[in-house]
Amino acid sequence: MEEPEPQEPRVAHANSNLATRAASLGLAGVVLCLAAFSIFGAYTIQTQIARAQHAESLHATYDRAIIAIRAEHSSVVEYLLAPSAQRRGAMDAATNALINAIDEIEVNGGDADSQLAKEVMAAHDQYVVASARLMSALAGGDTAQALRVEFLEADPIFDLMHARIEDAADVRATEALSAFAELRSTARWILIESPVIFAIGFGLLFALWRILEANHRATRETYREIEQLSKLRSEFVSIVSHEFRTPLTGIQGFSEMMRDEDLTMPVMREYAADINKDARRLARLITDMLDLDRMESGRMTLNSEPVDLNRIVTDTAAQFRLSAADHPIELHLDARLHQLLGDSDRLTQVVTNLVSNAIKYSPSGGAVELRTERAEKTVTLTVTDHGMGIPADQLEKIFDRYSRVETTETRAIQGTGLGLPIVRQIVQLCGGKVWATSDSGPGSVFHVQLPLLEPAAPAPIAA
Repeated sequence: MEEPEPQEPRVAHANSNLATRAASLGLAGVVLCLAAFSIFGAYTIQTQIARAQHAESLHATYDRAIIAIRAEHSSVVEYLLAPSAQRRGAMDAATNALINAIDEIEVNGGDADSQLAKEVMAAHDQYVVASARLMSALAGGDTAQALRVEFLEADPIFDLMHARIEDAADVRATEALSAFAELRSTARWILIESPVIFAIGFGLLFALWRILEANHRATRETYREIEQLSKLRSEFVSIVSHEFRTPLTGIQGFSEMMRDEDLTMPVMREYAADINKDARRLARLITDMLDLDRMESGRMTLNSEPVDLNRIVTDTAAQFRLSAADHPIELHLDARLHQLLGDSDRLTQVVTNLVSNAIKYSPSGGAVELRTERAEKTVTLTVTDHGMGIPADQLEKIFDRYSRVETTETRAIQGTGLGLPIVRQIVQLCGGKVWATSDSGPGSVFHVQLPLLEPAAPAPIAA
């Protein structure tokens, strides 16, 4: 009996997969270690910077307290020598500055600073009382009492406060210098080592990315496509069910009412007209869906013939002046416009969709402006309305299938979200481009740029 052939390719493939996984895990471990080292270094530097800054800030606060207590004592002395409103104001300002500095020490410092701040504030209260007694004695002409209060009460309290704050300030200055020295030492070491660490880290990270990216790319793409298809399907079902249900409800309701034998012929004609209107709406929705699908899949070709865009704009405006008489339509057409090479019916559909949208999202009586403007090799059609406008973050999305501007004002407006995607597809098939500009509030402007049939003639040379 023959021995089975060795499974070398299968074993080699399995070993390769095992090695790949082992290498990926190894690289991941190294990268994690390097990342942890980098994070630790960054955290250490950040901590030391914060500590040094806090020590420096606290020392500066103590310095402000020293300046403030000296200023307060000087202002008290000056006021006692020559009382005035200005010197009283200077004394109050110095007192407020001292109190603010002491409060800041208590809030930003540690337990020892907080305790010191409380003791200094208690001594300051005694100093304020002693100063008041000193002023009272001087005001009453009792010089002996004034000297006794100054030398036995006010000055000792001032000296005590000043000494306590100065001693604490010296301690904080030493701590700040120590913190900055430690920060410099750590930063110097990290600056020397970090280039090597980061070079190794980025090299290993790139190798890991190369190994794993190929395996994950297809999975990510598939997941993204499934998610997008699921979203589109949900939007499609939601929008189409609503748009189908409305005319179907009308058709069903009017057809039920037409079964009434007592209906007169004029009423039956009216119901029949309503049924016909809803049926046309259904047919138009189905046609738009099929047309957009054919355009996006590349299965639709347009007729190529000379087209007069000004004529299309004029005819479309005339139709809407009859069907939407409460919306004035203004035309500004460039008489120098050459003919285009395109499909007249589809370009009429473009203009119709844009004007219909402009009217639909404009308030009653809101004007719609249509303008054509010729450039050297292109013509631009702009449709301007004075409606609610489009948020800047949705100017690109509105040309996607089933996309609509979702606001409290637009929810009541019927629409399938197919009109603008159809416009974009037709314009692109004609070799042009379409975009919108708007600010929420003052209205929207839709721009359609199409190539001319012939290049523009050269401009005459001025004499």
